[in-house]
Amino acid sequence: MRIAYFCNYVGDEFRRKYCGGKKFALSGILKSQGIARSLLKAGHEVTIYSPALTVCRQFIPQFTEEEHFEEGILVIKYPPLLSFRKCGPINAIRLRQLIKRDVKEEDYDVFIYYNITFGAALLLNIFKNSIRILEYEDNIFNKNLVGEKNKYNRIKLWRYNYVIPRTDGVMAVCMGMLNHGEVPNRILTPGIINEEVINNVSDRKNQLAKGKPVKIFLTGGTHYSKGSDLLIGAMRYVKTPCSLEIYGNGQFYNKALEELKLVPNYHQVHLNGYLPHGDLMKLLDKEADILINTTRSMGVGAQAAGFPFKMMEYASTGRPIVSSELGKFDEDFNRHVSYYEGENPQKVAEAIEDVIAHYEERVSLALNLQKRVLDEFSISGTSKKLNSFLQSIRRKRCNQ
Repeated sequence: MRIAYFCNYVGDEFRRKYCGGKKFALSGILKSQGIARSLLKAGHEVTIYSPALTVCRQFIPQFTEEEHFEEGILVIKYPPLLSFRKCGPINAIRLRQLIKRDVKEEDYDVFIYYNITFGAALLLNIFKNSIRILEYEDNIFNKNLVGEKNKYNRIKLWRYNYVIPRTDGVMAVCMGMLNHGEVPNRILTPGIINEEVINNVSDRKNQLAKGKPVKIFLTGGTHYSKGSDLLIGAMRYVKTPCSLEIYGNGQFYNKALEELKLVPNYHQVHLNGYLPHGDLMKLLDKEADILINTTRSMGVGAQAAGFPFKMMEYASTGRPIVSSELGKFDEDFNRHVSYYEGENPQKVAEAIEDVIAHYEERVSLALNLQKRVLDEFSISGTSKKLNSFLQSIRRKRCNQ
């Protein structure tokens, strides 16, 4: 099938020309690439239509690039872009104009769109004769600002009520989002593991080094929703000496910086910036004792806000994971992970100490989870599931 895929993907040429060559390790970009490669592996043609980024501070002319993977050639098309803050709606309109011209000459069997956005709403009617699939990564009603505030709730509700009835299938990252609305066809796509993960992890049984701090790693963003303040605050209640490594782009949430001043001196805390994705995975494999996810539930419930992409990457390492309830997936996945409830640093600390106290047992569980994740959530494993999903929808349409 011929597939049009709307998402904020940026390819190698775009990064080289307009991002100073920096390879953004953003979960959305990695997830979109994994979806596209999985579809290519199943024999489908995939064209990504992307409004790209709004942080390059320049005008970017319309262009097309191709990326070559072992699964096939991925085509990425960009409209003329104003890559400046708050220019997203303008770029969405320009992308719509580009797609309207393209569909006059070539038909698409499937239209996949990333999240319930203004851009997706603009495009749905162009693809009214195609199978329309929502890739649902972030709950539209997430309250992800400090203090669980939200903006434009009425506009979001209108957008939701417009998009969902025009959607034939949903690929969601968690059960709470999978069950939204009355979409008839549904599949879970929590994360895709690529070769930057697979080639940089091992199945060795990690052990805590005697007389040395326990190495705890948090990766991803450093703002409010990621809960870095909860982890740093937890260090006040963890009695075992630890070395805390935090990797992520962006400005630290102020409360996290305040919590740094209260960390006991028998702990170490290192705030690290950007690290290329493959290098980060290699570092986790070499250095990490415990991996942690402190992402907040963002006001919509512990298993309805989303499922952090990093949870699948964490699971691929075979290291024990401590996570908020947002990192819950299915029953089998959950029994291999140590969860804490709520947003209380003391609860985070208790979960960390419990893993340290039962470390050998937790490593055995983590290695069992690693086997499942590297098989089922690889590009090959995802390809089989997505292809079956699309073929099922097409058969239903043909029989109507």
